[in-house]
Amino acid sequence: MAFERPPLFPGPPESHSPKGVMQLKKYLSPLAVLALAIVVVAATPADKSKTYSVTADTIEGCSCPLFCTCYFGASGDEHMCLFNNVYKFRPGSHYGDVDLSNQLVWMSGDLGGEWHHKPGPGMPLNWTVVTFDKNSTPDQKKAIEQVINSLWDVKWEKFETREDTISWHDDAKTSHAKMASGMAEIKLEKTAGPTVVKPLQYWFSNSNDGFVLAYSTHNFNGEPKFALEKRNGFTIAWTSKGDVKAPVTKAAAP
Repeated sequence: MAFERPPLFPGPPESHSPKGVMQLKKYLSPLAVLALAIVVVAATPADKSKTYSVTADTIEGCSCPLFCTCYFGASGDEHMCLFNNVYKFRPGSHYGDVDLSNQLVWMSGDLGGEWHHKPGPGMPLNWTVVTFDKNSTPDQKKAIEQVINSLWDVKWEKFETREDTISWHDDAKTSHAKMASGMAEIKLEKTAGPTVVKPLQYWFSNSNDGFVLAYSTHNFNGEPKFALEKRNGFTIAWTSKGDVKAPVTKAAAP
């Protein structure tokens, strides 16, 4: 006895006739085109020139005891927080069309104490000096400054920039960064099986992989000058992303 295999998509008997097949093709063609259009749109990448995405490894030290009590509330030393932060952007980091892979930037400064009373975006901080690496192009420096302004969404009483040659070393035992001019230097003393603090927010970044604690020795020879030994320090990798801000155009003078 022979058995007839039923159709894969059963339908009225007339749908299996040559006329029915033609009608089925008539309806399937627009659906196929629509499906293809949806796939193409979904696969189209976002306009890279309009967005930024960076991940930065960080060597950081400040004047607080280990670990910063200000992450958990106002501290006894809230009138000041002297710091040296060195950022190295990982490969693939970009701001718009500007590639920031392996770029370095250094921030030195003092947070002051007023921000404890007005935490959040626009909080008031004392001063910072942002040092760009001499190997960065003008476009990269402008892009890095935009990233810094997004990460540190604050109001500085004093904000300055300069250039230097920055060296960076980070391994399982030590973290060390230095400016060739001697303006600043930072070293972290790492231990086996380090303490990692998470989850805590790192400034206004989107995410981070945790604060890996270590004692720091660091100095800044600008104005004001400071030198600190066996104080708070950590390494951390943070990610920040968003839309590129349109350049501000100044109105022509009347």
